[in-house]
Amino acid sequence: MRPYRLRRALVAALALATTVTGGVVTAASATAATGCTDVEVVFARGTGERAGLGVVGTPLVRAIQAELPGRTVSSYAVDYAANSAQTSAGPGATDMTRRVVERAAACPGTRFVIGGYSQGATVTDIAIGIRTGTTRGESIPADLAGRVAAVVVYGNPLGLSGRTIAEASPTYGPKAKEFCNSGDPVCQRGGGSFAAHLTYVSNGTVGEGARFAAALVGRATRRRHRRPRRPRRRPPRPASRPRASRPAPASTSRRTAPSASACARTPAAPETPWATTRAAPRCP
Repeated sequence: MRPYRLRRALVAALALATTVTGGVVTAASATAATGCTDVEVVFARGTGERAGLGVVGTPLVRAIQAELPGRTVSSYAVDYAANSAQTSAGPGATDMTRRVVERAAACPGTRFVIGGYSQGATVTDIAIGIRTGTTRGESIPADLAGRVAAVVVYGNPLGLSGRTIAEASPTYGPKAKEFCNSGDPVCQRGGGSFAAHLTYVSNGTVGEGARFAAALVGRATRRRHRRPRRPRRRPPRPASRPRASRPAPASTSRRTAPSASACARTPAAPETPWATTRAAPRCP
């Protein structure tokens, strides 16, 4: 099948899926909180889906909320056209990037989980600095990379070029989870199963992606709240008393016998039995 026919078929299939679950998608796309939250999920829908989080983003946000009890989790649906020509991915990446930049400045404690489905995965690729060759957009500044706790994508067209986020991005690769079903023609070379591209919601990968993201969010939060270790202070030593001066010890060095010339000049002193001092050595 030719590429343009493949795109048309996928657009039609996604439009049908969105129509079937339209009420759910609309409700979930309105979950963006007005205030600061602990976590914000920024997700880009797939090609042909109506505005909102999409058929994959909606259950993913709910699953992340369930995995993070006690934390507030909001969501933001990337605002872009999601057209069949795939040229809207660049503007979508710009919108995703600007959302992260704005919320990071307004909410210093918020961590982000970003991701997308189908063309929305391409939006995510561009936002984290991976060039796809189809379109260009703004990417998240390097100084905010630490605020992005996890990246979760489904059916990423980057796979058609034989690449993955783990290989293409040293910064985001270690915290990225990529799902590509076997036979999915959007992310796998030679894939020809349209159904494979539509079963991410039902095959358990949404829950797996939520658990992955929640684990990294928890790890990042623990690092942020960890208190630096203080050096141990030793108690001051008591002031030492001044030591009493001791008299210098008497010299114990042995006296050497005088030379013969000295004896000739100095007469020997007479011995006295009452002398108490040690007598000088006698001359021979």
